[in-house]
Amino acid sequence: MAYSVVNLVAGLVGVLFLANGYYLVQRGREAMALFVASLAVGAGLLFVAAFPNVFEVIATVLGLELKARAILVISNLTLFVLVIYLLNRIGRLYDRVSRLNEQVSLLEAELRDRSDE
Repeated sequence: MAYSVVNLVAGLVGVLFLANGYYLVQRGREAMALFVASLAVGAGLLFVAAFPNVFEVIATVLGLELKARAILVISNLTLFVLVIYLLNRIGRLYDRVSRLNEQVSLLEAELRDRSDE
C-alpha cells in the first residue's frame, strides 16, 4: 500500500471530525445525532486514510471502472446525507426562533398592558 499526503490529510481531518463531535457532546451544545454523524464521517476518513486501496474494491462492487469515480460517488452520497441533516436542523431552528419571537411579542404586549394600568 502506498501512502501519500492525501492519506495524511484525510487522517487529520478524520481526527478533527471525531474531536469536534466529542467536544460538542461534552459541552452539551449539540444532540447525539450530530455526534453520530461526526463519528461516522471521522471514522470513515480514518479508515480510508489507513486503507487507501479500499476504493478499488468499492469501484469493483459498484461496477465502476475507476477508483476516482468510487471516491466521487461515496463522497457525494456522504455530502447529500450531511446536507439533508443540516437542512432539517435549520428548519427546526427556524421554527424554534419563530416560536420564541411570538413569545417575546406576547411578553412585551403584557408588559405594556401592565405599565398602562
